[in-house]
Amino acid sequence: MSVLLTCENLEKSFGPRLLFRGISLGLSDEEHTGLIGPNGSGKSTLLKILAGLETPDDGTLVLRRGLRLGYVAQ
Repeated sequence: MSVLLTCENLEKSFGPRLLFRGISLGLSDEEHTGLIGPNGSGKSTLLKILAGLETPDDGTLVLRRGLRLGYVAQ
């Protein structure tokens, strides 16, 4: 099992509204992962950050070399 991506201590705000802070995770190539939460909690924003469409306010994101991520809007 090889690691596709890791992120540590991701944080994102829009103006004074904090969406999330301290998100750390790793995804491997043989895993299936789901993301659930209430409306407005930052799920889509997190996926956009992982896909490289948004930048986090803080934290690090490391992708496996050659990895291409896609994001399909709702």
